[in-house]
Amino acid sequence: RYNNRIKLKSESIAEHSFFVAYNILKVGYDYSIPNEIINEAVAIAIAHDFPEMFTSDLPHDCKQRYPELRKLLAEIEKDFLKDEMPELYDRFIKLYNEESLAVLLVEIGDAISVLQYCNRENELGNNSDDIKNISNEIKMRVVTLFEKLKQEL
Repeated sequence: RYNNRIKLKSESIAEHSFFVAYNILKVGYDYSIPNEIINEAVAIAIAHDFPEMFTSDLPHDCKQRYPELRKLLAEIEKDFLKDEMPELYDRFIKLYNEESLAVLLVEIGDAISVLQYCNRENELGNNSDDIKNISNEIKMRVVTLFEKLKQEL
């Protein structure tokens, strides 16, 4: 993660996916969301970045600057899962094709995980502009996503 940014501690796909899944459980519990929705969101969380084992982590800022790259990467990830890990494909594809409470929980869990990562980097002494910028952006995203959750509920 953040392979083109100054960082003190690396985080694997597995670690990130675990944190996303835990955050979903916590938010689901705190907001009294039905277990079947929470469980579906956790299953999607397991799949959500799994294709990065094939594509690696292409930096967020690069994907933002080149939307055509983001679109191509999405197709590559879908093809990879469909061919190599079909058991994850249906859940992964929901991120692109579905607006649901489960998908929103994944987005929230993912955003919280990024914020937690930035907080850990700060605690370890990383005061780089990169981490500050990521932290500022993700704080706004977390607020926006929780507002959307409140509207959904």
